Amino acid sequence: MDNTELASVGSRQTVQTERMATGGEAVARLADGRVVFVRGALVDEEVTVEITRAKRRFTHADVVSVERPSPLRVDPTCDHHLIGDCGGCDWMSFDRSAQQAARIEIATDQMARLGGVSTPLVTHSAHAAGPRTIVRCAVTDGRAGFRSRRSNSAFVATACSAAHPLLEQLIVEGDFGDATEVTLRVAAATGERMAIVDNVSRAVKVPDDVRIVAAADPTGHITETVAGRQWRISANSFFQTSHVGAEALVAEVTEMAGETTGPVVDFYAGVGLLGGAAAPDRLIASVESNPSSSADAAYNLEPDVSVDTVRVERWRGQSASLVIADPARRGLAADGVDAVRRTQATSLILASCDPASLGRDTGLLRGDGWAHVRSVVVDMFADTSRLEVVSLFSR
Repeated sequence: MDNTELASVGSRQTVQTERMATGGEAVARLADGRVVFVRGALVDEEVTVEITRAKRRFTHADVVSVERPSPLRVDPTCDHHLIGDCGGCDWMSFDRSAQQAARIEIATDQMARLGGVSTPLVTHSAHAAGPRTIVRCAVTDGRAGFRSRRSNSAFVATACSAAHPLLEQLIVEGDFGDATEVTLRVAAATGERMAIVDNVSRAVKVPDDVRIVAAADPTGHITETVAGRQWRISANSFFQTSHVGAEALVAEVTEMAGETTGPVVDFYAGVGLLGGAAAPDRLIASVESNPSSSADAAYNLEPDVSVDTVRVERWRGQSASLVIADPARRGLAADGVDAVRRTQATSLILASCDPASLGRDTGLLRGDGWAHVRSVVVDMFADTSRLEVVSLFSR
């Protein structure tokens, strides 16, 4: 960095973007030499930006105006996105096919830089994305909406094309009383709906078919169908945020599992979806620390499967040939890799929902004797920078 005066928060510059970063922003350089991560910009654009956060080595900025747009830029279809209210669909201005290419590039970059794989094989799933079947909304005077990116400021939504139509109806028309937050769920295959509210002191007004659940007493469930079988999903249980995405994820895991043999253990199993759908005849154990999800797994899986409600790193169970793991955003981390090692498995299918954790986990696994075979990016969240990657590792 030279002696050029450092640009400060609130100042504006025109920059040229170079590539997309892990968090979904475009990467450029300021006149002072620092990297700037630009929200709202695409690759290969000339944009005027306003700096929102500044560190000595890098900064963050928002687009003020696009001076030379990328040929990949498209017109957003959401009014809330256009006026800058909603921080949800951060890639809505990005052509869908270009989104796929960017996700592959981001996953490949993280596996190479953080994971040490010189030329990782990363492809994109052929399965298209679908609408969200679970959304968490802020509630303002009874009306549901969302928050701006990196902000607690909420707005009332007049539409949400990212949500399943049966959820969009609840977002736009529902009255959630004195609640400050509501989680809405729909089972796309059965049409069952649920609203989980944090306060029910004033009447919640939604269609009669919607089950109203208090967050303090989260009893009740919906039933979804994925991979041709039904899955009970209770109010406090984790499930994929898109029914179409869940089908795609299961399809990719099933294909990879078909390249392996022997007993299967499912780590971070949730309601039992991946192990129970991808390898039902080989599954011997489901390991999940969330009591609600684990109870659903016990209901959903075959009676001879050991369903263990315990943290993965504390589990001391059977040996296996294949481990399927779907950890939270932090990834496996060192303790998860240790747990995989204790199973004596020779194959691992890792579902990662954060590219940086995928890169770090790849590095840890390689250090523990694993080789990366291939990865597939699943388009779980259309029009967002979020990505899901299914990876096969072998000893």
